[in-house]
Amino acid sequence: MVAKPITELPSSFQESMWVDGDPEPSPLVLDFRPILELMARLEYSEREIDRWMIEFNHANHELVGKLELDADGALLITPMQRQKGSWEELETGRLLGNWAEEYGGEAHGARLGIRLPNGQRYAPDAAWISPEQLANRPEPYPAPEDWLLPFCPAFVVEIRSRSDRLAPLQRKLADYIANGALLGWLIDPHQRRVHIYRTGVDPEVLDDPETVNGETVLPGFVFEVRQRIFDREDVSR
Repeated sequence: MVAKPITELPSSFQESMWVDGDPEPSPLVLDFRPILELMARLEYSEREIDRWMIEFNHANHELVGKLELDADGALLITPMQRQKGSWEELETGRLLGNWAEEYGGEAHGARLGIRLPNGQRYAPDAAWISPEQLANRPEPYPAPEDWLLPFCPAFVVEIRSRSDRLAPLQRKLADYIANGALLGWLIDPHQRRVHIYRTGVDPEVLDDPETVNGETVLPGFVFEVRQRIFDREDVSR
């Protein structure tokens, strides 16, 4: 295979270029385009690629945290979470689930895989599927062959770990909004910021907020981000 010049690589690959001496990038990125091209020649359906991705994740779950695929054909390899990062994801999903029990819809944690219309396959740290989305979900749903959710949840959350680069997470949030999410949070514990993504407007950045709320998308949902994430003792992340 002939290597392509860096200038020809999509942005997601360029951002992951690792120069000796730099901190190890996260997620690690592999060029998955040759595999996708082979799948296309073999006439793999989207559902068959879904099945392949989930089986690939299962086969490697003891080695990495999760494997995702972006629109550029980059395979994103995210390390396993440390104690604090895992707790933050679980706590966010738990509180979202408590809210959903009263207001409806489905709350999910970091194990939910989704497939966006342009082929991106992501697993947000927390997500909520609205009652309207559940009522209008594709049929049959869920089908045995539909391993990944074939649409974007109304609300998504990504929490930045210590090794995460900010730009790939910002791109993921923009992808969620462009593909149907109504509201997204990018929580950055290390800069003590929350990036709020909404449809039709530029992202808003909140510096060290005490709380963030679900606005009209999740009425009544208030997340005490300073207490539960920013000020929690960092023992491992």
